[in-house]
Amino acid sequence: MDYSDTTVLIPVKDEPAAGRVAKEALRKLPGARVMVVYKGDRSVLGINFRNARMSVVEQTDSGKGAAVRSAMKRISTPIFCLIDGDATYSVDDLRKVIGMVRDGADLALGDRFHKLDRKAMPLFIEVGNKIITVVANALYGMRIHDSQTGLRAVKTSTVTRLGLRENGFGIESEMNIKSKKAGLRIEEAPIGYGVRVGPSKQMKFIDGVKLLILDFRFL
Repeated sequence: MDYSDTTVLIPVKDEPAAGRVAKEALRKLPGARVMVVYKGDRSVLGINFRNARMSVVEQTDSGKGAAVRSAMKRISTPIFCLIDGDATYSVDDLRKVIGMVRDGADLALGDRFHKLDRKAMPLFIEVGNKIITVVANALYGMRIHDSQTGLRAVKTSTVTRLGLRENGFGIESEMNIKSKKAGLRIEEAPIGYGVRVGPSKQMKFIDGVKLLILDFRFL
C-alpha cells in the first residue's frame, strides 16, 4: 500500500531509538515522508543514514507541543501522524490510525490500554492517565479511552485550523478537546505499548496535575 499521502512526525529529545523508529517507518510505510524534530544531541539519535523521504529538523524552542506546532508548518501531505521516538509504539499500529483517517476520521488515536505491557508503564502513571481521560470525557462529552497517547493520525487540513498553543505534553489533550469542540470525528484503535529504549522520561506527578488542570482550561 502507498502512503505518499502521509507524513510521520517523530518529536524527540536525546532518544537513542529515534533512528530505528524512523527507519522502520520508511520501510513499513512506502511513500510516506518521515520528519524527525529533535532537541538536544543529534549524535545520540542513531540517525546515521540518509533517505530522500526523511528530513531531520533541529528544534529551536522547547517542548513536545512546540515541536508538533513547528513541524505542522512544514507538512504538505493530507495526513500526518505522531509516534514517539523511544520505540514504545509499533509502526504497524500507525497503519491502523492512518486507515481510520482515510476512512473519514479527523483524528484517530491509538489506545495503549487495550494491550499494555505492565513493565512499560507503572501503575500510578496508568491511573493518572485514566483520571485525566475520564475528567476530559466528562467535561467535553468525549468517549476516549487513552487521551494521552503519543500515537495518533490527523487530517492536516482540519488540525491546522484548531489553533493549537500548548508547548509541552498538553498538546495531546488540547488536540483532543479542540477537535471535539469543533465537531470533528474522533476514533480510536487498540494498539500495543512496550518498554521504552533509553532512560525513562515518563511524566512526574506534577506533570499529571498540570494535565488535569488543562482539562478545565478549554471550558
